[in-house]
Amino acid sequence: MEMTSAFTLNVRLDNIAVITIDVPGEKMNTLKAEFASQVRAIIKQLRENKELRGVVFVSAKPDNFIAGADINMI
Repeated sequence: MEMTSAFTLNVRLDNIAVITIDVPGEKMNTLKAEFASQVRAIIKQLRENKELRGVVFVSAKPDNFIAGADINMI
């Protein structure tokens, strides 16, 4: 099964990166072990941008940011 990324990256014109978390198919964003490699890939990409001034994490969910770790991982 292919894992869809829970993160999207947008670098604004003012060189501020906005990383949006939106766990597909879930009412709330919960952290999963697979997300570590996704975040590492985004950070690697951001480190290559010497013009970058800052990074902001936001949620695409209207009423929450991150609920915590996915209990099903335990």
